[in-house]
Amino acid sequence: MNKSVQFPPLAPETLIELQRLLRVRNTPVGLYRRYNLVWQLAGGRSLANASRVAGLHYTNAHKWLKRFLAAGLCGLATRPRPGRPRVYGKQPETIVIKTATSRPPDLKLGFTTWSLGKLERYLQQDGHLSGISRETIRRILRRHGLRFLTGQTWCQSNDPDFEVKKRHCRALPESTARRDGSLFR
Repeated sequence: MNKSVQFPPLAPETLIELQRLLRVRNTPVGLYRRYNLVWQLAGGRSLANASRVAGLHYTNAHKWLKRFLAAGLCGLATRPRPGRPRVYGKQPETIVIKTATSRPPDLKLGFTTWSLGKLERYLQQDGHLSGISRETIRRILRRHGLRFLTGQTWCQSNDPDFEVKKRHCRALPESTARRDGSLFR
């Protein structure tokens, strides 16, 4: 496991740049650990000791060492990871944002506020985005700083004595309430 790795002496410019990068306060933690690994190796430590000091597993430290030897400091940067390409581009995002920020009555709909389900159904039925999911809509809205508020319920009554009765119910002691929540009268 602990093979001896020959670390070549670094050029003074590389050491100065490495020192500068280690002192920058907003360096991401992973990148800082890789820079620290190279700094420790340049100082003469073994790969096992340098990986321990840098906070990297020995196997990962060996991988970063090989990348540094192949490409220099640029080899320590995180490469883009492969993944599924985006299904929806800018135009569908614009449609989602435009629809979500519009008033449903202006679109001749029978409700006054959007929910995520209503927005999804409208976008799918309208034919703009037939296969869009709720989670995709949620991500698009979040990316643009929008979110759905949690619903609130309230009781409304036409009874003229409603406010008096409501205050009276709040003023009753808890001992008069049954287990099912109803009151003794």
